[in-house]
Amino acid sequence: MGRGRGPFAGGPEQARRALVAAAEECFLSYGVGRTTMDDIAKRAGVSRPTVYRYFADRDALIVEVVSRRSRAFSGHAREYIDSRLTFAAKLVDGLAFLIDGGRKDPILRALLRPDNLGAASGILSSGNVAENLTFEIWEPILLEAQASGEMSRDVDLRELCALMADVEMMMVGREDLFDPDGPGARELIGDFLLPALV
Repeated sequence: MGRGRGPFAGGPEQARRALVAAAEECFLSYGVGRTTMDDIAKRAGVSRPTVYRYFADRDALIVEVVSRRSRAFSGHAREYIDSRLTFAAKLVDGLAFLIDGGRKDPILRALLRPDNLGAASGILSSGNVAENLTFEIWEPILLEAQASGEMSRDVDLRELCALMADVEMMMVGREDLFDPDGPGARELIGDFLLPALV
């Protein structure tokens, strides 16, 4: 479909943005499990084949939704993390900040709700999507901590980012597992994850 014609006159990127927005609305309205490509096409005002022209399937749309929302928030997260003076503060406060941001994001909360968490986390884990997004934020911070001696040099950064991504998804999607009077994300990260790294 050329620029200036059809339902997406702004070209492929505008089309992808419009379909992502339609998918987000459907995920909120129907839930991730019940949203179909037909629902997304109707919401976007296009045919189902048009949706498939830009996204191979619903899983690809979920990946795109999470990637775009994560990258939109990552700039704020990096500024917040960089404002902390020690690696311990960067890790504990930074992960807590990202978890809090995920809990406040209605789309991420919808994707990671208990009834959707298995499917969404499987999609995000199978292609290392969550790990890669986490690595984008944390790689320079972790490398700096290793270079300064604040973090063990033996830690595999990719494996650590995969673990951090799993922790984030679980803590965003399963708030129900945490006692409101018990330790929060910051305390749990400080007590269990941080000691394994320093």
